[in-house]
Amino acid sequence: MSSVALALVLAAGPLLAQRMRIKEAFAFLVSPVGIGCIFVTVWASASLLWTPFPGEAAPRLLKIVSTFLSVLPVAHVLPARSRAANLYVLPIGVLTASAGAILLSASLSAKPQDSVTTRTLLDAMTFLLLLSWPAMMAAFLRGRTKLAASLAIIVIIASLFVHSTIALAATAAGGLAYVFSRRDAARTGLWIGRFGAAGFMLAPFIPLALAPLLGGFTGFSWLKVWNGVIFADGVRLVTGHGFNYVASGYVHGYLGAETPKSLLFEIWTDLGALGALSSAAVLFCAFRLAAVQTANTAPYWIGALTFVATLGVLGGATLQLWWITALALALVALILATRGDFQTERPTAPRQVLS
Repeated sequence: MSSVALALVLAAGPLLAQRMRIKEAFAFLVSPVGIGCIFVTVWASASLLWTPFPGEAAPRLLKIVSTFLSVLPVAHVLPARSRAANLYVLPIGVLTASAGAILLSASLSAKPQDSVTTRTLLDAMTFLLLLSWPAMMAAFLRGRTKLAASLAIIVIIASLFVHSTIALAATAAGGLAYVFSRRDAARTGLWIGRFGAAGFMLAPFIPLALAPLLGGFTGFSWLKVWNGVIFADGVRLVTGHGFNYVASGYVHGYLGAETPKSLLFEIWTDLGALGALSSAAVLFCAFRLAAVQTANTAPYWIGALTFVATLGVLGGATLQLWWITALALALVALILATRGDFQTERPTAPRQVLS
C-alpha cells in the first residue's frame, strides 16, 4: 500500500506543488546527513562481497535504499504550504486508528492468544506512536492544542491496552526530549545528538565491561553473548560480517534466542566499526538538522528522532522492512506537517478613525 500511495503522490505532484523542487533533493544528498547516508549505503553494498547470505542481503538492501530514496521526490512534490484540510488528516487518522486498536485489543483479550495477531498489533501500535509526532505537530500548528494533547493521551492509552512496553519507553524518552526542546531546541538537539553518537561508537565497551559482572544473571545473558562475539570477531570487528548477517542468522539458527536484539548490535556485527562510526555521524547530523527547524516544529522533530533512536537501542524495531516503510511514511508526514508552519501572521485590517 505504501508504494501505491507514494506513486499517487508523485503522479499528482505537478498538480499539488507550485513548482518541482528537485534541486532541493540533490542539495540534501550533498548535505552532511545525505553524505553520511551515502557512505553507509556504499559500505553496506560493499559488504555484500563477504556476507554469508548474499542472496538474502542484496534484495533487502535494495528495498531499504529504494524506500528511503523515494522519500526525496515525494517530499519535493508536496505543496510548499500544506493546507489546513490536509493537516487535519494526520491527527484524525491517528485518533481513529488508536481508538480501533483499543477496541481490537479489548476484544482479543477474551480470546486465546495468537502470537501472529499479537505481534501485528504491537507493530501497528509502534507505527501509531511514531505517527503521533507529526500528527501532534499538525494539530499544534493549527492552534488545536487540546486536540494535540488528547491525541497524545489516547495513543498512550492504546499502547497500554496493547502492552507496547518497549515503544512506550521510547515514547517517554521522546517526550522528555520534547519538553527540553520547547525551552532550547538548538542545545537539546546538540546534546542528544552527541549522546546518541557516543552511544553508537562506544556500544561494544558495554558488554566488555559488564559481561563479567552481569552476564550470568537472568535478563543479562545478551551481554555474555555480545562479549563472546567481540572476542571471536577479530578483523570482523572493523569490517563486520556483512549486511543482513544478524537478520539471516536468526532465521537460519546461527544466532540463538539470547542474541541481542538492539540496533547497535546489528550495526556493529553487520557493518563493523566503519558502519557504526558512519551511522553515529548520520545520527548526530540528523539531530542537528532537526534542531535548526522552526521554533514550532523543532521539538516534534527532536521528539520523533529520539523515539526512533531509543526504540532501535531497546530492540523494539531494527532494520525490518515494515519498520523501514514506516520510517519513510513518517518522514513524509513530518515534512507535510512542517510545511504547515507558515511563519507569517494574517495582518489586522486597519480601523478607520472617526474624526
